[in-house]
Amino acid sequence: MEMRKENNMIGDTIITKKLSSGMKCYIIPKNGYQEKMAVLCTKFGSNDIVYRRPTEEQRHDMPLGTAHFIEHKLFEQSWGDAFTAFSKQYATANAFTDFQKTAYYFSCQKNFDLNLKLLLSFVQHTHFTEESTEQEKKIIASEITMYQDDPSWIVFFKLLENMYHSHTVKNGIAGTVDSIQQVTKDVLQKSYEAYYTPENFCLVCAGDVESNQILEMAEKIMKPTNGHRAVSLFEKEPENIVKKYVETDMSLIKPIFQIGFKQKPQEESKTLKQVYVMRMAMDILVGESSPFFEKAYQKEWIQEPMDCEFFSGDGYAFTTFSGTGKNVQKTKELMLQEIEEIQKQGIAEEVFERAKKKQVGRMIRGFNSIYTICMSQLELAMKNRDLFDGFHTLKSIKKEEVLRVFQKDFLEDNMTVSVVV
Repeated sequence: MEMRKENNMIGDTIITKKLSSGMKCYIIPKNGYQEKMAVLCTKFGSNDIVYRRPTEEQRHDMPLGTAHFIEHKLFEQSWGDAFTAFSKQYATANAFTDFQKTAYYFSCQKNFDLNLKLLLSFVQHTHFTEESTEQEKKIIASEITMYQDDPSWIVFFKLLENMYHSHTVKNGIAGTVDSIQQVTKDVLQKSYEAYYTPENFCLVCAGDVESNQILEMAEKIMKPTNGHRAVSLFEKEPENIVKKYVETDMSLIKPIFQIGFKQKPQEESKTLKQVYVMRMAMDILVGESSPFFEKAYQKEWIQEPMDCEFFSGDGYAFTTFSGTGKNVQKTKELMLQEIEEIQKQGIAEEVFERAKKKQVGRMIRGFNSIYTICMSQLELAMKNRDLFDGFHTLKSIKKEEVLRVFQKDFLEDNMTVSVVV
């Protein structure tokens, strides 16, 4: 059934439909825009390394980095290279893998229908060979080595190792040099068949596009579902962190650091609200208008506002605060002092309203960017929601819900620090 939603405040429309194949489509028409973009995503990320099929009791284990490995290899088709084909049709194409998903996308100004047909088609076909798999191992090993020389990458994953005992979120997305040596043609094919099923796909399109044409094409091209979508399995993760502090020496002129809080993941019906509540809480705590930033800046512990992110998915949730500076312990102590102050005094109404308006304004601004529309909708599709659901959820947040983050989630017991010096 096709569903059409309109938002009078933003002035946009979202068309959603679940196809007979099981794939969910989200289309956001932007009349008059030159850029057109489509993203096809499967719910298969670096966290998904153990699974079983609904018809089986047997569990299947994959090497770390398998999802990322498939992303690399899928552009290689029996008829040639999909990257080259997109380029010949005047489109720019790319792909990425993260903790929860693998996404393939293109943007163009013309030939949208041709490029969409190519996107829907090549992702449904594989051409894995033993020879090309062995060759790809060298390329990915080089990529992994490059990440190991990146302080920003190191500081983040060391933080996750501090937080998580067993959950696969603590592992690098590309795997390790050793783990990818276990990847074979058969591993790729079996993993592909487990996760690259229509009911595991979602399609997001935005720009000056025709929704009926997109839906008709997708309905025609997408293969019927076999109903055997894999179910990922995860070990039970303790609520406590592994350790409080880790320091890595990379001979940096200016140390970089991340302060993290491990949180309890919410049930799916509450995860969308958790995202926006966390974003507001982080901004209130360390944003440009916060007492924390003013004090830390005056003491020259940090030179600019810290970057904040909230991550959540199956079995995990955490916040990160990233900065540059030598006085990490003092910065951490100041953050704890500000948290304690908010716990005692609460959140002033004007502070709450300012943080809320900032998030709403950011969301409305995002509707002017085709790329932002597609990627934001993609994140919401992982929770079976759309951009307007996000907008209304954000508008509904109450001050008490944000205060609860400071009382239950920003606690010293679940706080950890990673520093690269």
